[in-house]
Amino acid sequence: MRTETKVVLIFGVVFFLLGIGAFALGVGSAEDIEDELKKYEIKGENTGAIEIDDSDGLGEAGLTFWVKGVYEDTDMNGYWDVCDNTEVTVTAKPSVTEAWAENASISNGDFYYEVIHDHDGNETSDCSANERNKNNERQDQGLVKIGRACYGCTSGTFEFESNQNVWVTYDDKIGEEVVEDILGAIAGTVGGSGLMCCGVLFLIIGGILALTLKDNDQQQVIYMPPNNNMMVNPSVTQMTSPQFEEPKKYDMPQTTQMTQPTYNQPPKGGL
Repeated sequence: MRTETKVVLIFGVVFFLLGIGAFALGVGSAEDIEDELKKYEIKGENTGAIEIDDSDGLGEAGLTFWVKGVYEDTDMNGYWDVCDNTEVTVTAKPSVTEAWAENASISNGDFYYEVIHDHDGNETSDCSANERNKNNERQDQGLVKIGRACYGCTSGTFEFESNQNVWVTYDDKIGEEVVEDILGAIAGTVGGSGLMCCGVLFLIIGGILALTLKDNDQQQVIYMPPNNNMMVNPSVTQMTSPQFEEPKKYDMPQTTQMTQPTYNQPPKGGL
């Protein structure tokens, strides 16, 4: 496998795993939102102290008081029975500011009855037995809202006493933690999904490269030299150029020269 193909595949695996981790963190943050909404500074007590941290110096939204019960008006006096039966007294409180908390000086950090603010359209906050004046967001815990305190408080200690066991939430703290969890959930799920998509894309590209690109590492053939470290060349058959002999010279036969005969007179003889 080529080096570049391996790199692409490695990036794909890394991105995909990071995406899974980020997505899991995002889901975890989303699940934490419900847990944050169930947090209480005071849980089922009739007295307590809460530290108010006004980090921006503009005043806090304050505290919300909850009690066990349901919204009903059995005595028909026009107020919810849970409010009639619960009395909260503030024994210590920080100073308040109206930097944003309009009319905070009216309550001056003390407890006041409120179920749904402006339930009648006239900016009313009370425990009137009105079907629109119900807060059932913690009904699964058997709790109903009866009032608030420390509206517009700056930093300091808030202390109270009650004739009934109450549950107290710090609204600003819950709001900040819920916002953080929401942002974490969005960042985790969206970012994780993006990373997983990138990882899958890299894996697809890496798979295509692995199938289409040939391996550039060619197998090498190693020749082992003989023991005497001499390379033996294969014998070469040499063909010599043909030699042509001059044709033999044959001696011409000797020519016998015949002389012309001489005709002399016949010999004379006598007997």
